[in-house]
Amino acid sequence: MQNNNLYPRFLHSRLGHMLSWSSVVLISGPRQSGKTTFCKQFQAYNESVRNYEYFTFDDPSTVEFATEDPVRFVEQLPTYAILDEVQLVPSIFRLLKLSVDNNRIPGRLILTGSAELSLMTELADAMVGRMNLLSLYPLSQNELRSKPATKTKTQNTPPSSTDSQFLRVSSLFLANLFDQKISNNSEVHNRMGPQLAKLVVAGGYPKPQGLDFSDRVVWFRDYIGITARRDIKALTSIRRVELIPQLIEVAAAYTSQLFNLSDLASSLTLSRNTISEYITLLQNLFILSYIPVWSKHRLKRSVKAPKLHFVDTGLACAFLDLDFESLWEDRKLFGCMVETFVLQELIKQSSWLDGRFFFYHYKDRDKGEVDIVIEKSGQGVVVIEVKTRATVRDTDFRHLQKLRDHKDKFIAGVVLYDGQWTRSFGEKLLAIPISRLWDFQDC
Repeated sequence: MQNNNLYPRFLHSRLGHMLSWSSVVLISGPRQSGKTTFCKQFQAYNESVRNYEYFTFDDPSTVEFATEDPVRFVEQLPTYAILDEVQLVPSIFRLLKLSVDNNRIPGRLILTGSAELSLMTELADAMVGRMNLLSLYPLSQNELRSKPATKTKTQNTPPSSTDSQFLRVSSLFLANLFDQKISNNSEVHNRMGPQLAKLVVAGGYPKPQGLDFSDRVVWFRDYIGITARRDIKALTSIRRVELIPQLIEVAAAYTSQLFNLSDLASSLTLSRNTISEYITLLQNLFILSYIPVWSKHRLKRSVKAPKLHFVDTGLACAFLDLDFESLWEDRKLFGCMVETFVLQELIKQSSWLDGRFFFYHYKDRDKGEVDIVIEKSGQGVVVIEVKTRATVRDTDFRHLQKLRDHKDKFIAGVVLYDGQWTRSFGEKLLAIPISRLWDFQDC
């Protein structure tokens, strides 16, 4: 198994471009998703352009300095600095604003945080008009499968464009979908079979990669325990943090299903308001995500309920004690987990690309459903159904056809399946092997 430090992160080029014009960039994402390693890679790779100095607020002495004497801490910062886990020291937010205003040059600060900006309102308020946002998720299949970085300057140095495909974001599956570069061809792709269950159970967090099942379960449960003790207590007024692991265990069985607050509340004998507060918190900590329903004026019969998804299927499977054999045998749960897995792979790809992508699902009162609807500003809509079967039927496209016929800027309707061939099923309708999700394709 590769050393985690050597995985190329495809966000590298977007961060470099953003720092060429923005004074402050906040990289947010789950704890242990690789933000620290990524920043150290970027620091080493760019030392000839900007000599960033690294500070982490996971270090108690750094937190103590910044908390007890925030003015002095900010004054002693170098011209270019990386401040890791900045959500832990709200006392410096306003002072950082003043410092940036006094020396407003591109690339001044790289901040990282393990919470959505909605939990860091003081930072958001202080940095209005000064800060831009990027998201770093757990490793994607593209990153896990890319050539490891060549060790040049340090072991943390990322690859150059000649070492790896990590800069070729223009040839990613999602980019090709919207650019209409995926066509019906004779190329044969590998069926995944039980290997797909292995990928789902492993997830994308760097540290558990390569661990056996029992060790992976221990890691994920400890991870949630640490998150509950540290971030939840630091960022919220929620007191009963011991309920968080129980809630995650219950919610894991609902991934990729319509969000039903009453079902979750009854399972834990808690009020709807309490469950809603906890679910929102887990969303803001990048554990869970809501996917809203897609609705346009000509499709008025759509329902309004969002879908609940986990940000990482490895975490969800660990809390259900699912190894890959158990998941593979439970076909219904396997289908739900694969839908979440595919969604998160697409969200990760969107975070590396230019443009704004919005993710939805579709469900109407006539029982029409589409797993994933992706809208790109100024370009159009792609709709995706996820199947774990090795065959595709005409009936798999009936709801995609409905959306195609009601949407002017409809780009493609896709059924992702565990097959070998890309096939056309009508105008703008394709069946595509799931394995193409992480292939670099030029056509």
